[in-house]
Amino acid sequence: MEILKLLIRVMTFLLSIVTIQNCENEGWVVGNLPLSPQDTLTNTVFIEIVDADSTMHWYHGKIYEYSNWCYNHNEWEDIRIK
Repeated sequence: MEILKLLIRVMTFLLSIVTIQNCENEGWVVGNLPLSPQDTLTNTVFIEIVDADSTMHWYHGKIYEYSNWCYNHNEWEDIRIK
């Protein structure tokens, strides 16, 4: 019974240390690395292309000449390399 009480005390102590350390960081922390505003604003899922008239297009995966699905506009769009 004493071993169980000691184990609970040690686990409570370790949990309190982890909680206190996480309170010091502001914002999100992933893998003990704090995310900066630049990390949260950078799009890493889509390939972003800005059209000649400053329209933003989002494509995922490889971009093919001709039909590609634009996730920003939710429609198929034709792309031509100039």
